Formats: sequence, C-alpha cells, structure tokens
Amino acid sequence: MGKLSNSTGVALFFTAAVIAGWSQARGQAASELMPMQQIPKNYDTWSLFLVCNPSWIVENGDRGIADLFRAYKAFGQAIGPKNLAIWFWKEPAMSPTMDNTDINRMSEYCQKYQLTPSDTPQVVATTRHPDDAELGDRVVANLNGNASNSAHALTDLADQLLKTGLNQSGLDNGDRWRRVATAGSAALSSVACYFNKVSISIKTSVLNAEISHSSDHSC
Repeated sequence: MGKLSNSTGVALFFTAAVIAGWSQARGQAASELMPMQQIPKNYDTWSLFLVCNPSWIVENGDRGIADLFRAYKAFGQAIGPKNLAIWFWKEPAMSPTMDNTDINRMSEYCQKYQLTPSDTPQVVATTRHPDDAELGDRVVANLNGNASNSAHALTDLADQLLKTGLNQSGLDNGDRWRRVATAGSAALSSVACYFNKVSISIKTSVLNAEISHSSDHSC
C-alpha cells in the first residue's frame, strides 16, 4: 500500500487546495499533489473521501459527484489545517466528474478499512497515515445515501465539527475523538430525513462507539 501503482495513474488533490484563494483566505493549509505522488505525512489526521460502490457513481452522475465534492470541501475546512482532507482524481480538473474520479484508488482503501459498499459514500478519518500497515485510531462516517442527501449530511456534520472547536490547534487525540463523537451525536440528533441512513463508527484507543440516526418520524 505504500506506493501508487503505475496502472492507477492517481492524482490526489486536497479539498482545501481546489480553489487556492478560497483556502488561504480562511487560513487552511493548501496542498496539491500531481499524479504518482504519495499522500503526504506530517499531519495529525487524514480524512479520505471514498465511494466504495461503483454503481453509486453511475446512479448519481457528474452533478452528484460535484455536489458531494463541494460539501467535502466544507468538511476539509472544518477539521483545521493539521488535519488533511483528501479527494482522489485520475487527472487534474476544475471539478470532479465520473471520468476523473479515481474509483479504483478509492476501492483500495475501501478494502483496507473493510468498508461496506452499500454504506457508500464514506469518509474515513484516521490518526495513522493511510498507507501504514496498521490501521490506527479512526472514525468512519457512513453517509449511505444519494448525492443530495449525502451532501446535506456531510455539510451538517462539518457545521457541528466547527461548533465543537475541532479545528483548534493543540488538541490531544483523546480530546479530538471526544469532540468528533459530540459533533456526530449532535448532527445525527437532527430530525432531517437525509440522516435516516447515516451512521458513524468510532474505533480509537480512548473511545469505541457506534452512532446512528434515530428515525422515529416519517419521511
């Protein structure tokens, strides 16, 4: 897992770097990787956006990918400059499409983190570099919906992360994961129907929890 294969032809663009001015104006670290470069080190956490079910791409199309990508940029901003949010491309582009989103590269991490394809799209946040052999502490947000619902859920989760102060510097791992759990619980307490299938799995040394939406209302 340490090196990217030639057949993959991956370009990794970090969500904070898609529009450099947008990122820098808010103090977010802007990073951009060209094809064949590895995921950088020296971050507190890495958050990978993953579509583990190729049929989701087909069903939602270019517009769905773009909607979800915009929500993911907001998520990347919410987690702060020492926590890197990652989007996988096949080649550089102004916006994501079905053709330039690298599903093959995503699937490698879907398998590594043993994600369920039917729960796609998913965001995996980990304190261990994604290419390390050990998985390390991690949180998985299973958005489990179409593009519109997933984008709404991810945006609301990003709002809650900001409210908990997760983007502050100097947090230790225990404090960081507790804030993630607080944000997840607050987001999933919403009566919004787009949370009905969303769940969050937290597997860390200080906290293990499964949080799901309580759908006690009709949608």
